[in-house]
Amino acid sequence: MNREVVVRELCMFAVKGCQGTLLKEARITKAGFADDRLFSMLEPSGVPLDQVKAPQLGSLGVLWEAAEARLTLTHPECGTFEHHRRETGDTVPGNYLLDEFQAVDQGDEVATWLRDAVGREVRLVTMNQPWKVNLPHPQFLKVHETDKSRFYPASPISMSNFASLEALNARLGTPIPMNRFRMNIVVEGLDAWDEERIETLGSSSLELDGMTVAERCIIIATDQETGERKSSEVLRELAKFHRRPKGERFGSGLSFGTYLAVAREGMVRVGDRLTVTLKSQVD
Repeated sequence: MNREVVVRELCMFAVKGCQGTLLKEARITKAGFADDRLFSMLEPSGVPLDQVKAPQLGSLGVLWEAAEARLTLTHPECGTFEHHRRETGDTVPGNYLLDEFQAVDQGDEVATWLRDAVGREVRLVTMNQPWKVNLPHPQFLKVHETDKSRFYPASPISMSNFASLEALNARLGTPIPMNRFRMNIVVEGLDAWDEERIETLGSSSLELDGMTVAERCIIIATDQETGERKSSEVLRELAKFHRRPKGERFGSGLSFGTYLAVAREGMVRVGDRLTVTLKSQVD
């Protein structure tokens, strides 16, 4: 079953866990949006820091200027910090789920500024060579043993659908914005939750393959401008009406959006019309 959707938002996250940047167009590679999750903060244990542990990351603004390799960070209390990416130098070991990697440390100055901003000891890192993904779960076989050089959580591309947000907000006492879900691509033209049935999505110059639904955690209860986490109403509501059966879950089972793999690299722009192939609905 084929449908057509319109791309309404594109967003990249240069630093894992921090605020996103809306784009008019994006180049999609096998690693996802160019420069998406290019940096991460590592805890002393080597685990990438995210908003599960540190919702305050949502208060950190990010501007990445690739041509100058310049990263500008902003914080309401700590002001602005400018950093130029180091592609070589000292490395630190990192680990994520079953993955292990060596990341390029970005130095003491930015680490000190980030410690003051987020209230934790962290090292800002980037990658200059890929590692092999070790994710043998049946729902992630399309990315298992592939090369990974960015700090995206489960797949190179995430996508959501405005109709699903409208369906969710109709059940909430206080509606939430789409940025709570930190998605790369937002479309309209599908019925609510149909994004979870995508087989392929693309155009003559780009092809993305459906992989599995995006299961959600406490991050979606975090304000993506202030870093405040006041209520988990959205999680409670998803648990009531949109939770995957136990035998299909890989995490919480609370689903919103979908994960995609990159079959053919290309460009995507706001306003593009993309063709979607959906899996047949099973009663």
